[in-house]
Amino acid sequence: MRMNLLLVDDEEYVIESIKKNVKWSNTGIKEIYTSSTMQQAQDIMKMLPIDVIVSDIVMQEGSGFDFMTWVRQEQYEVQVIFLTSYAEFDYAKRAISLDSVDYLLKPIDFLKLTKALQLAVNKANQAKQLEAYKDESFHWKQNRSLLLESFWNELLNGKLVAENLLDEVQKRHLKYNGDERFLVAYLQLYDRNLKKEWDEKIIYFVLGNVLREMLVEYNIQLEAMALIKKQSYAIICKFIDVSNIDRKSNGVFDALAKWITKILKLDIWCGVGDWGDLNTVQESLTYIKRMRENSLSVWNRILYVTDYKLPEFAYQNPYQSVWEEMLRREQKQKLIDSMKIYLKELERNEMITRDILNKFRLDVLQMIYSWLDKQEIKAHLLFSTKESEKYYQNSLEGVMGAEQFAGYLIARAIEYKKYVNKTESVTEQLKQYIDKNYQQEIRRDELAELVYLNTDYMSRIFKKEAGVSISNYLLSKRVEEAKKLLSQSELPINSVSIYVGYSNFSYFTKMFRENTGYSPLEYRRKYKIETGAKE
Repeated sequence: MRMNLLLVDDEEYVIESIKKNVKWSNTGIKEIYTSSTMQQAQDIMKMLPIDVIVSDIVMQEGSGFDFMTWVRQEQYEVQVIFLTSYAEFDYAKRAISLDSVDYLLKPIDFLKLTKALQLAVNKANQAKQLEAYKDESFHWKQNRSLLLESFWNELLNGKLVAENLLDEVQKRHLKYNGDERFLVAYLQLYDRNLKKEWDEKIIYFVLGNVLREMLVEYNIQLEAMALIKKQSYAIICKFIDVSNIDRKSNGVFDALAKWITKILKLDIWCGVGDWGDLNTVQESLTYIKRMRENSLSVWNRILYVTDYKLPEFAYQNPYQSVWEEMLRREQKQKLIDSMKIYLKELERNEMITRDILNKFRLDVLQMIYSWLDKQEIKAHLLFSTKESEKYYQNSLEGVMGAEQFAGYLIARAIEYKKYVNKTESVTEQLKQYIDKNYQQEIRRDELAELVYLNTDYMSRIFKKEAGVSISNYLLSKRVEEAKKLLSQSELPINSVSIYVGYSNFSYFTKMFRENTGYSPLEYRRKYKIETGAKE
């Protein structure tokens, strides 16, 4: 029986080190959950079945001993392993009193930790075996649950294309006959305070449990939940008594919204469809997603398909010319603040749709790219990072994402332009690259990509600051390195040629003579520090 583990440590690198260095396949651990504070660890214990805990002792917001004292008081059946940087007798004594499996010192010996985990899992298994029982009905229930989960995940993620879903139901031996009535909801969670995200597995488990409890009083059961994308879920409810559907029962989602904002402290967007048969589920979810794209400024209240009308907004941006002037003057914060005011105004009027955000993003991109082009900076290279891509994708999720995207582009563009204006910065960066890679073939366009500049503009900057062209600087670097090798090493001359970047020996000899007045052999004979070189 595989176990769930909770890692508790306020130093993230310790958690990551444990996750990376323990050979988990040898421990019997199935799922790993993490927490950086005692409060979050307590919340996880309340929500999830945890079998083994690995906890640091000294933490800023409640010690590991405080946490485990609470765990024992709440009578959770778990095995614990303590970690600490302090080899103190009182700590060891306290760990024993809290019935710990082991007490390990940092830096962590991962072999010892693995053995301690194996022991903890064995003890947890023994405790479970005393209470566990299994019978045929239990197994059938579990198998049916897996079949249902697979069916709904495929349906909601668009992987089932059967014209009549009842055919697919029969193939999977599911007990649907076509008379059932289902309701689909789409829930998206968002942390506008930008705190640490909840573990996806925790959220999935908790939401399912809370919904099941809330739906009981409405004579509704939670049939399935599917993760559509990060922090976004499709929820399928089934009415138990089809002959007596109460369409106001959708109100359970208002209660869910209040619970999420109060307990999880997250913002939500939630759209709820109408009751329909199995064949209407995909269509209903598609419509709700469209509703989501046209109501990105609506948070923490439930939108019902039965009451909703798709808005029709025309995108009008009266500030574009003002923004372009602010950018020309490099008024970074003033420009960012102006864009925020504009977006907040749209949000107050509930005019934020995906189409409007897309047009806003296009305005920002065109403005920034055009301005950078005038500075002879290659915008497509400057914004080719993973960080840029993340901001780009999030820019259509809501006002916060759009603000962050615009702010990132503006700051990056203006700061890099200032960097380029300090020509010695660009020149020094290019010199360092050439000095490190002079043995390889170096092209001008490759160097231009390195500093995100047009090739000719980069060459002009370099020559102005360094006093020589890039090609002459590279040539000079190779000659100097060749002189060192000829005078201070026993390398054959043809090897020296290859080492400094010239595969053509004749060309190397010609180049070396033109720049030193000697052939490589003459230079070695005249300046060799130690005799005995063999040609």
